[in-house]
Amino acid sequence: MKIGNVQFWKTQVRAGRRKPYQVRWAVDSRPFTLSYATSTLAEQFRNSLVSAANRGEHFDIEKDGLPTSMQPKVEIRETTIYEVAVMFAKRKWRGSAGNSRRNSAQGLVRVTLFRTQDLDGAPEVKVLREALREWAFRPNHTGTPPEALANALTWLAENSRPIKDLQDADFLQDLLEFIGTRYDGKPGKPASTARHRAVLTSMVNFAVERRILPYDPIELLAPTGPDVSNEVDPRIVASPEQARSLLVATTYVGTWEHQRGPQLMPFFACLYFAALRPEEAVQLRQADCKLPSSGPGLLILSGASTRAGSGWTDDGGKHETRGLKHRAPNEGRDVPIPPELVRILVRYIEEFGVAEDGRLFRGPHGQLLDATRYLDVWHKARALALPPELYNSPLARRPYDLRHAALTLWLNSGVPAADVAERAGNTVPILLGTYVRCIHGQKDQMTQRIIDALGDDPGLF
Repeated sequence: MKIGNVQFWKTQVRAGRRKPYQVRWAVDSRPFTLSYATSTLAEQFRNSLVSAANRGEHFDIEKDGLPTSMQPKVEIRETTIYEVAVMFAKRKWRGSAGNSRRNSAQGLVRVTLFRTQDLDGAPEVKVLREALREWAFRPNHTGTPPEALANALTWLAENSRPIKDLQDADFLQDLLEFIGTRYDGKPGKPASTARHRAVLTSMVNFAVERRILPYDPIELLAPTGPDVSNEVDPRIVASPEQARSLLVATTYVGTWEHQRGPQLMPFFACLYFAALRPEEAVQLRQADCKLPSSGPGLLILSGASTRAGSGWTDDGGKHETRGLKHRAPNEGRDVPIPPELVRILVRYIEEFGVAEDGRLFRGPHGQLLDATRYLDVWHKARALALPPELYNSPLARRPYDLRHAALTLWLNSGVPAADVAERAGNTVPILLGTYVRCIHGQKDQMTQRIIDALGDDPGLF
Protein backbone atom coordinates (compact mmCIF):
# COMPACT_ATOMS: atom_id res chain seq x y z
CA MET A 1 0.00 0.00 0.00
CA LYS A 2 1.41 3.45 -0.93
CA ILE A 3 0.79 6.41 1.38
CA GLY A 4 1.09 10.14 0.82
CA ASN A 5 1.03 11.39 4.46
CA VAL A 6 4.70 12.24 5.05
CA GLN A 7 6.41 14.03 7.96
CA PHE A 8 10.04 15.26 8.15
CA TRP A 9 12.50 16.13 10.91
CA LYS A 10 15.69 18.15 10.81
CA THR A 11 18.85 16.23 10.07
CA GLN A 12 20.30 14.91 13.31
CA VAL A 13 24.00 14.70 14.19
CA ARG A 14 25.05 11.70 16.23
CA ALA A 15 28.65 12.16 17.32
CA GLY A 16 30.99 9.19 17.31
CA ARG A 17 29.15 7.32 14.54
CA ARG A 18 30.76 6.29 11.25
CA LYS A 19 27.78 7.91 9.51
CA PRO A 20 26.76 10.59 12.00
CA TYR A 21 24.23 12.52 9.88
CA GLN A 22 20.82 10.89 10.10
CA VAL A 23 17.81 11.82 7.99
CA ARG A 24 14.53 10.94 9.68
CA TRP A 25 11.04 10.96 8.19
CA ALA A 26 7.73 9.17 8.73
CA VAL A 27 5.14 7.82 6.31
CA ASP A 28 1.66 7.47 7.78
CA SER A 29 3.27 7.66 11.26
CA ARG A 30 5.74 4.87 10.48
CA PRO A 31 9.32 6.16 11.03
CA PHE A 32 12.22 5.67 8.60
CA THR A 33 15.86 6.71 8.88
CA LEU A 34 18.93 6.75 6.69
CA SER A 35 22.43 7.84 7.77
CA TYR A 36 25.26 9.48 5.79
CA ALA A 37 28.92 10.23 6.38
CA THR A 38 28.66 13.95 5.48
CA SER A 39 26.06 16.61 6.08
CA THR A 40 26.02 17.49 2.37
CA LEU A 41 24.91 13.99 1.34
CA ALA A 42 22.33 13.91 4.13
CA GLU A 43 20.83 17.27 3.17
CA GLN A 44 20.75 16.33 -0.53
CA PHE A 45 18.81 13.17 0.34
CA ARG A 46 16.44 15.05 2.67
CA ASN A 47 15.81 17.75 0.04
CA SER A 48 14.98 15.06 -2.51
CA LEU A 49 12.41 13.58 -0.11
CA VAL A 50 10.84 16.97 0.54
CA SER A 51 10.70 17.78 -3.18
CA ALA A 52 8.99 14.46 -3.91
CA ALA A 53 6.42 15.15 -1.19
CA ASN A 54 5.77 18.65 -2.60
CA ARG A 55 5.16 17.10 -6.02
CA GLY A 56 2.48 14.88 -4.49
CA GLU A 57 4.35 11.60 -4.97
CA HIS A 58 3.25 8.58 -2.97
CA PHE A 59 5.66 7.15 -0.45
CA ASP A 60 5.93 3.40 0.05
CA ILE A 61 5.20 2.40 3.65
CA GLU A 62 5.62 -1.33 3.10
CA LYS A 63 9.31 -1.40 2.18
CA ASP A 64 11.71 1.53 2.52
CA GLY A 65 9.51 4.60 2.87
CA LEU A 66 10.85 6.11 -0.35
CA PRO A 67 8.81 8.08 -2.91
CA THR A 68 8.08 6.60 -6.32
CA SER A 69 10.83 8.59 -8.06
CA MET A 70 13.49 7.33 -5.63
CA GLN A 71 12.53 3.68 -5.69
CA PRO A 72 15.38 1.44 -6.88
CA LYS A 73 14.90 0.41 -10.46
CA VAL A 74 14.16 -3.23 -11.19
CA GLU A 75 17.31 -4.64 -12.68
CA ILE A 76 17.22 -7.64 -14.95
CA ARG A 77 19.69 -10.07 -13.55
CA GLU A 78 21.76 -11.97 -16.06
CA THR A 79 19.74 -15.08 -15.43
CA THR A 80 19.27 -17.62 -18.19
CA ILE A 81 16.08 -19.22 -19.44
CA TYR A 82 17.43 -22.56 -18.27
CA GLU A 83 17.93 -21.28 -14.70
CA VAL A 84 14.45 -19.79 -14.52
CA ALA A 85 12.93 -22.96 -15.97
CA VAL A 86 14.62 -25.08 -13.29
CA MET A 87 13.40 -22.77 -10.52
CA PHE A 88 9.90 -22.73 -11.98
CA ALA A 89 9.78 -26.53 -12.29
CA LYS A 90 10.69 -26.84 -8.61
CA ARG A 91 8.00 -24.33 -7.63
CA LYS A 92 5.40 -25.95 -9.90
CA TRP A 93 6.10 -29.41 -8.50
CA ARG A 94 4.63 -28.77 -5.08
CA GLY A 95 0.98 -29.76 -4.94
CA SER A 96 0.65 -30.46 -8.67
CA ALA A 97 -0.78 -33.65 -10.13
CA GLY A 98 1.64 -36.05 -11.78
CA ASN A 99 0.32 -35.46 -15.30
CA SER A 100 0.46 -31.71 -14.76
CA ARG A 101 4.12 -32.02 -13.72
CA ARG A 102 4.92 -34.05 -16.81
CA ASN A 103 3.12 -31.65 -19.15
CA SER A 104 4.88 -28.71 -17.54
CA ALA A 105 8.26 -30.39 -18.03
CA GLN A 106 7.51 -31.05 -21.70
CA GLY A 107 6.65 -27.39 -22.23
CA LEU A 108 9.78 -26.22 -20.39
CA VAL A 109 11.93 -28.46 -22.58
CA ARG A 110 10.58 -26.76 -25.69
CA VAL A 111 11.14 -23.28 -24.24
CA THR A 112 14.67 -24.02 -23.01
CA LEU A 113 15.92 -25.55 -26.26
CA PHE A 114 14.85 -22.62 -28.45
CA ARG A 115 17.91 -21.21 -30.26
CA THR A 116 20.12 -23.40 -28.10
CA GLN A 117 19.81 -26.90 -29.54
CA ASP A 118 21.38 -25.88 -32.87
CA LEU A 119 24.44 -24.07 -31.51
CA ASP A 120 27.89 -25.31 -32.45
CA GLY A 121 29.09 -27.93 -30.01
CA ALA A 122 25.60 -28.67 -28.70
CA PRO A 123 24.91 -32.25 -27.59
CA GLU A 124 22.38 -34.22 -29.60
CA VAL A 125 18.84 -32.91 -29.27
CA LYS A 126 17.69 -36.30 -27.98
CA VAL A 127 20.27 -36.13 -25.18
CA LEU A 128 19.34 -32.53 -24.31
CA ARG A 129 15.65 -33.41 -24.13
CA GLU A 130 16.26 -36.40 -21.88
CA ALA A 131 18.57 -34.44 -19.59
CA LEU A 132 16.00 -31.69 -19.15
CA ARG A 133 12.90 -33.85 -18.89
CA GLU A 134 14.27 -36.59 -16.66
CA TRP A 135 16.67 -34.60 -14.47
CA ALA A 136 16.53 -30.79 -14.63
CA PHE A 137 12.73 -30.56 -14.44
CA ARG A 138 12.16 -33.42 -12.00
CA PRO A 139 13.01 -32.06 -8.53
CA ASN A 140 12.27 -35.43 -6.94
CA HIS A 141 15.05 -37.14 -8.87
CA THR A 142 17.77 -38.53 -6.62
CA GLY A 143 21.23 -39.69 -7.51
CA THR A 144 23.57 -38.50 -10.24
CA PRO A 145 22.65 -38.40 -13.93
CA PRO A 146 24.66 -40.47 -16.40
CA GLU A 147 27.77 -38.73 -17.67
CA ALA A 148 26.29 -37.83 -21.06
CA LEU A 149 23.23 -36.23 -19.45
CA ALA A 150 25.33 -34.46 -16.80
CA ASN A 151 27.52 -32.99 -19.54
CA ALA A 152 24.42 -31.88 -21.42
CA LEU A 153 23.10 -30.04 -18.37
CA THR A 154 26.46 -28.36 -17.83
CA TRP A 155 26.48 -27.27 -21.46
CA LEU A 156 22.95 -25.90 -21.16
CA ALA A 157 23.83 -23.93 -18.03
CA GLU A 158 26.66 -22.26 -19.95
CA ASN A 159 24.88 -21.69 -23.26
CA SER A 160 21.23 -21.05 -22.46
CA ARG A 161 19.84 -17.73 -23.68
CA PRO A 162 19.44 -14.91 -21.14
CA ILE A 163 15.91 -14.52 -19.82
CA LYS A 164 15.99 -10.85 -20.86
CA ASP A 165 15.85 -12.00 -24.50
CA LEU A 166 12.13 -12.58 -23.92
CA GLN A 167 11.73 -8.79 -23.91
CA ASP A 168 12.72 -8.74 -27.59
CA ALA A 169 9.45 -8.93 -29.53
CA ASP A 170 10.99 -10.77 -32.50
CA PHE A 171 12.71 -13.32 -30.26
CA LEU A 172 9.52 -13.93 -28.29
CA GLN A 173 7.38 -14.25 -31.42
CA ASP A 174 9.84 -16.77 -32.89
CA LEU A 175 9.78 -18.70 -29.60
CA LEU A 176 5.98 -18.90 -29.68
CA GLU A 177 6.14 -20.26 -33.23
CA PHE A 178 8.84 -22.75 -32.21
CA ILE A 179 6.84 -24.25 -29.35
CA GLY A 180 3.95 -24.70 -31.77
CA THR A 181 5.93 -27.16 -33.87
CA ARG A 182 7.04 -30.73 -33.33
CA TYR A 183 10.67 -31.77 -33.18
CA ASP A 184 10.51 -32.79 -36.84
CA GLY A 185 9.44 -29.25 -37.77
CA LYS A 186 5.83 -30.12 -38.58
CA PRO A 187 2.99 -28.17 -36.91
CA GLY A 188 2.06 -29.52 -33.50
CA LYS A 189 -1.43 -30.35 -32.34
CA PRO A 190 -3.36 -27.24 -31.23
CA ALA A 191 -3.96 -28.72 -27.77
CA SER A 192 -0.23 -29.42 -27.28
CA THR A 193 0.70 -25.96 -28.52
CA ALA A 194 -1.79 -24.40 -26.12
CA ARG A 195 -0.29 -26.36 -23.21
CA HIS A 196 3.24 -25.26 -24.13
CA ARG A 197 2.13 -21.62 -24.37
CA ALA A 198 0.45 -21.89 -20.97
CA VAL A 199 3.69 -23.23 -19.48
CA LEU A 200 5.69 -20.36 -21.01
CA THR A 201 3.19 -17.81 -19.71
CA SER A 202 3.32 -19.29 -16.21
CA MET A 203 7.12 -19.32 -16.26
CA VAL A 204 7.24 -15.67 -17.33
CA ASN A 205 4.79 -14.71 -14.58
CA PHE A 206 7.04 -16.57 -12.13
CA ALA A 207 10.05 -14.55 -13.37
CA VAL A 208 8.13 -11.29 -12.88
CA GLU A 209 7.10 -12.30 -9.35
CA ARG A 210 10.74 -13.03 -8.53
CA ARG A 211 11.80 -9.66 -10.03
CA ILE A 212 13.91 -11.44 -12.64
CA LEU A 213 11.85 -9.73 -15.35
CA PRO A 214 10.32 -6.27 -14.86
CA TYR A 215 7.10 -7.04 -16.76
CA ASP A 216 5.31 -9.74 -18.76
CA PRO A 217 6.41 -9.28 -22.40
CA ILE A 218 3.81 -11.76 -23.67
CA GLU A 219 1.04 -9.31 -22.74
CA LEU A 220 2.46 -6.81 -25.23
CA LEU A 221 2.11 -9.16 -28.20
CA ALA A 222 -1.02 -9.41 -30.29
CA PRO A 223 -2.85 -12.68 -29.58
CA THR A 224 -1.48 -15.39 -31.86
CA GLY A 225 -2.36 -18.57 -30.01
CA PRO A 226 -3.79 -21.64 -31.71
CA ASP A 227 -7.51 -22.03 -32.07
CA VAL A 228 -8.36 -24.73 -29.55
CA SER A 229 -11.97 -25.79 -29.32
CA ASN A 230 -13.32 -27.69 -26.34
CA GLU A 231 -16.56 -28.39 -28.15
CA VAL A 232 -17.36 -32.06 -28.66
CA ASP A 233 -17.53 -33.13 -32.30
CA PRO A 234 -20.99 -34.64 -32.92
CA ARG A 235 -19.38 -37.28 -35.13
CA ILE A 236 -17.85 -39.02 -32.13
CA VAL A 237 -21.19 -39.41 -30.32
CA ALA A 238 -22.59 -42.95 -30.46
CA SER A 239 -26.32 -43.61 -30.41
CA PRO A 240 -27.73 -45.91 -27.70
CA GLU A 241 -27.87 -48.75 -30.22
CA GLN A 242 -24.26 -48.21 -31.28
CA ALA A 243 -23.08 -47.91 -27.68
CA ARG A 244 -24.74 -51.19 -26.73
CA SER A 245 -23.25 -52.91 -29.78
CA LEU A 246 -19.80 -51.73 -28.73
CA LEU A 247 -20.33 -52.96 -25.17
CA VAL A 248 -21.38 -56.38 -26.43
CA ALA A 249 -18.36 -56.48 -28.76
CA THR A 250 -15.97 -56.00 -25.85
CA THR A 251 -17.11 -59.33 -24.41
CA TYR A 252 -15.67 -61.10 -27.47
CA VAL A 253 -12.17 -59.68 -26.99
CA GLY A 254 -9.52 -61.88 -25.39
CA THR A 255 -9.13 -65.57 -24.77
CA TRP A 256 -11.54 -67.59 -22.68
CA GLU A 257 -8.87 -68.12 -20.04
CA HIS A 258 -8.14 -64.45 -19.56
CA GLN A 259 -11.60 -63.08 -20.31
CA ARG A 260 -10.26 -59.57 -20.72
CA GLY A 261 -13.30 -58.36 -22.60
CA PRO A 262 -15.98 -59.75 -20.26
CA GLN A 263 -14.14 -58.29 -17.28
CA LEU A 264 -13.88 -54.86 -18.89
CA MET A 265 -17.36 -54.58 -20.38
CA PRO A 266 -18.82 -53.32 -17.04
CA PHE A 267 -16.01 -50.76 -16.89
CA PHE A 268 -17.05 -49.36 -20.27
CA ALA A 269 -20.70 -49.60 -19.23
CA CYS A 270 -19.99 -47.24 -16.31
CA LEU A 271 -18.60 -44.70 -18.78
CA TYR A 272 -21.78 -44.85 -20.85
CA PHE A 273 -24.66 -45.45 -18.46
CA ALA A 274 -23.23 -43.31 -15.60
CA ALA A 275 -21.07 -40.89 -17.65
CA LEU A 276 -18.05 -41.61 -15.43
CA ARG A 277 -14.61 -40.47 -16.44
CA PRO A 278 -12.25 -43.44 -16.95
CA GLU A 279 -10.15 -42.39 -13.95
CA GLU A 280 -13.28 -42.34 -11.80
CA ALA A 281 -14.36 -45.81 -12.92
CA VAL A 282 -10.86 -47.16 -12.19
CA GLN A 283 -11.25 -46.10 -8.55
CA LEU A 284 -14.84 -47.37 -8.15
CA ARG A 285 -15.27 -49.76 -5.19
CA GLN A 286 -18.01 -52.16 -4.24
CA ALA A 287 -18.82 -50.05 -1.18
CA ASP A 288 -19.46 -47.11 -3.52
CA CYS A 289 -22.22 -49.00 -5.36
CA LYS A 290 -25.83 -49.12 -4.22
CA LEU A 291 -27.27 -51.95 -6.33
CA PRO A 292 -30.87 -52.78 -5.39
CA SER A 293 -32.65 -55.89 -6.64
CA SER A 294 -34.89 -53.71 -8.82
CA GLY A 295 -35.07 -50.13 -10.02
CA PRO A 296 -32.26 -47.57 -10.36
CA GLY A 297 -29.10 -47.66 -8.29
CA LEU A 298 -26.50 -45.17 -7.10
CA LEU A 299 -22.74 -44.73 -7.43
CA ILE A 300 -21.05 -42.66 -4.72
CA LEU A 301 -17.76 -41.35 -6.11
CA SER A 302 -14.97 -40.13 -3.88
CA GLY A 303 -11.78 -40.16 -5.95
CA ALA A 304 -10.04 -40.82 -9.24
CA SER A 305 -6.90 -42.67 -10.24
CA THR A 306 -4.74 -41.67 -13.20
CA ARG A 307 -1.52 -43.07 -14.62
CA ALA A 308 1.16 -40.40 -14.45
CA GLY A 309 4.34 -42.47 -14.50
CA SER A 310 6.57 -43.35 -11.58
CA GLY A 311 8.86 -40.39 -12.21
CA TRP A 312 6.11 -37.82 -11.69
CA THR A 313 4.29 -38.98 -8.55
CA ASP A 314 5.17 -38.25 -4.93
CA ASP A 315 5.36 -41.91 -3.91
CA GLY A 316 7.08 -43.21 -7.04
CA GLY A 317 4.06 -45.26 -8.11
CA LYS A 318 2.80 -45.36 -11.68
CA HIS A 319 -0.69 -44.24 -10.66
CA GLU A 320 -1.83 -41.29 -8.62
CA THR A 321 -5.07 -41.14 -6.65
CA ARG A 322 -6.59 -37.70 -6.27
CA GLY A 323 -9.93 -36.05 -5.53
CA LEU A 324 -12.68 -35.65 -8.08
CA LYS A 325 -12.32 -33.12 -10.86
CA HIS A 326 -14.09 -29.79 -10.25
CA ARG A 327 -14.62 -30.78 -6.60
CA ALA A 328 -13.03 -29.63 -3.37
CA PRO A 329 -10.70 -32.15 -1.69
CA ASN A 330 -12.64 -34.98 -0.04
CA GLU A 331 -15.88 -33.84 -1.70
CA GLY A 332 -17.79 -36.71 -3.33
CA ARG A 333 -20.38 -36.97 -6.07
CA ASP A 334 -23.53 -39.07 -6.29
CA VAL A 335 -24.48 -40.51 -9.67
CA PRO A 336 -27.87 -42.25 -10.06
CA ILE A 337 -27.64 -45.16 -12.49
CA PRO A 338 -30.30 -46.96 -14.57
CA PRO A 339 -31.43 -50.55 -13.83
CA GLU A 340 -29.46 -51.80 -16.85
CA LEU A 341 -26.14 -50.78 -15.30
CA VAL A 342 -27.26 -52.15 -11.92
CA ARG A 343 -27.79 -55.58 -13.49
CA ILE A 344 -24.44 -55.43 -15.31
CA LEU A 345 -22.52 -54.61 -12.12
CA VAL A 346 -24.35 -57.22 -10.03
CA ARG A 347 -23.54 -59.96 -12.54
CA TYR A 348 -19.95 -58.78 -12.77
CA ILE A 349 -19.40 -58.89 -9.01
CA GLU A 350 -21.02 -62.32 -8.78
CA GLU A 351 -18.81 -63.73 -11.53
CA PHE A 352 -15.47 -61.98 -11.03
CA GLY A 353 -15.58 -60.60 -7.48
CA VAL A 354 -13.58 -57.53 -6.47
CA ALA A 355 -9.99 -56.69 -5.58
CA GLU A 356 -8.70 -57.02 -2.01
CA ASP A 357 -9.34 -53.33 -1.37
CA GLY A 358 -12.82 -53.52 -2.87
CA ARG A 359 -12.09 -52.06 -6.30
CA LEU A 360 -14.35 -53.42 -9.03
CA PHE A 361 -11.97 -53.15 -11.96
CA ARG A 362 -8.33 -54.18 -11.82
CA GLY A 363 -5.43 -55.62 -13.75
CA PRO A 364 -4.65 -59.33 -14.03
CA HIS A 365 -2.84 -59.37 -10.68
CA GLY A 366 -5.23 -57.13 -8.80
CA GLN A 367 -3.32 -53.94 -9.50
CA LEU A 368 -4.90 -50.68 -10.62
CA LEU A 369 -6.44 -50.95 -14.06
CA ASP A 370 -4.08 -49.47 -16.61
CA ALA A 371 -5.25 -47.44 -19.59
CA THR A 372 -3.12 -49.50 -21.96
CA ARG A 373 -5.18 -52.59 -21.10
CA TYR A 374 -8.63 -51.15 -21.60
CA LEU A 375 -7.60 -49.14 -24.68
CA ASP A 376 -6.44 -52.33 -26.41
CA VAL A 377 -9.78 -54.02 -25.72
CA TRP A 378 -11.71 -50.98 -26.89
CA HIS A 379 -9.90 -50.69 -30.21
CA LYS A 380 -10.49 -54.38 -30.94
CA ALA A 381 -14.16 -54.06 -29.96
CA ARG A 382 -14.64 -51.19 -32.42
CA ALA A 383 -13.29 -53.38 -35.21
CA LEU A 384 -15.80 -56.09 -34.28
CA ALA A 385 -18.84 -53.87 -33.80
CA LEU A 386 -18.56 -51.21 -36.50
CA PRO A 387 -18.70 -51.49 -40.30
CA PRO A 388 -15.57 -50.23 -42.11
CA GLU A 389 -16.98 -46.76 -42.85
CA LEU A 390 -17.75 -46.17 -39.17
CA TYR A 391 -14.61 -47.90 -37.89
CA ASN A 392 -12.54 -45.43 -39.92
CA SER A 393 -14.61 -42.49 -38.67
CA PRO A 394 -14.23 -40.60 -35.34
CA LEU A 395 -17.25 -42.44 -33.89
CA ALA A 396 -16.47 -43.56 -30.31
CA ARG A 397 -12.78 -43.68 -31.11
CA ARG A 398 -11.84 -43.44 -27.41
CA PRO A 399 -13.51 -44.95 -24.35
CA TYR A 400 -13.96 -41.37 -23.09
CA ASP A 401 -16.33 -40.83 -26.01
CA LEU A 402 -18.83 -43.06 -24.22
CA ARG A 403 -19.10 -40.34 -21.57
CA HIS A 404 -19.66 -37.78 -24.32
CA ALA A 405 -22.41 -39.97 -25.75
CA ALA A 406 -24.05 -40.26 -22.34
CA LEU A 407 -24.07 -36.55 -21.58
CA THR A 408 -25.29 -35.74 -25.08
CA LEU A 409 -28.17 -38.19 -24.60
CA TRP A 410 -29.08 -36.71 -21.23
CA LEU A 411 -29.12 -33.15 -22.55
CA ASN A 412 -31.11 -34.04 -25.66
CA SER A 413 -33.60 -35.93 -23.51
CA GLY A 414 -34.53 -32.67 -21.79
CA VAL A 415 -32.72 -33.26 -18.49
CA PRO A 416 -31.94 -29.76 -17.10
CA ALA A 417 -28.34 -28.72 -17.64
CA ALA A 418 -27.83 -28.07 -13.92
CA ASP A 419 -28.82 -31.65 -13.09
CA VAL A 420 -26.64 -33.07 -15.86
CA ALA A 421 -23.68 -30.98 -14.67
CA GLU A 422 -24.14 -32.18 -11.08
CA ARG A 423 -24.22 -35.84 -12.12
CA ALA A 424 -21.30 -35.43 -14.51
CA GLY A 425 -19.07 -33.47 -12.14
CA ASN A 426 -18.98 -30.34 -14.32
CA THR A 427 -20.09 -26.77 -14.10
CA VAL A 428 -23.04 -25.65 -16.21
CA PRO A 429 -20.98 -23.19 -18.34
CA ILE A 430 -18.38 -25.86 -19.13
CA LEU A 431 -21.06 -28.44 -19.85
CA LEU A 432 -23.02 -26.25 -22.26
CA GLY A 433 -19.86 -24.92 -23.92
CA THR A 434 -18.57 -28.45 -24.44
CA TYR A 435 -21.77 -29.96 -25.86
CA VAL A 436 -23.21 -26.94 -27.68
CA ARG A 437 -22.83 -28.66 -31.08
CA CYS A 438 -24.47 -31.86 -29.84
CA ILE A 439 -27.67 -30.43 -28.39
CA HIS A 440 -30.48 -30.52 -30.91
CA GLY A 441 -34.06 -31.60 -31.49
CA GLN A 442 -35.60 -29.64 -28.64
CA LYS A 443 -36.36 -26.29 -30.26
CA ASP A 444 -40.05 -26.99 -30.95
CA GLN A 445 -40.50 -28.61 -27.54
CA MET A 446 -38.92 -25.64 -25.75
CA THR A 447 -40.99 -23.18 -27.80
CA GLN A 448 -44.18 -24.98 -26.81
CA ARG A 449 -43.14 -24.90 -23.15
CA ILE A 450 -42.72 -21.13 -23.34
CA ILE A 451 -46.13 -20.76 -25.01
CA ASP A 452 -47.74 -22.94 -22.35
CA ALA A 453 -46.10 -20.93 -19.58
CA LEU A 454 -47.29 -17.64 -21.04
CA GLY A 455 -50.82 -18.84 -21.70
CA ASP A 456 -52.96 -17.34 -24.49
CA ASP A 457 -55.62 -14.66 -24.05
CA PRO A 458 -57.28 -14.20 -27.49
CA GLY A 459 -59.51 -11.43 -26.12
CA LEU A 460 -56.60 -9.16 -25.24
CA PHE A 461 -54.96 -8.73 -28.65
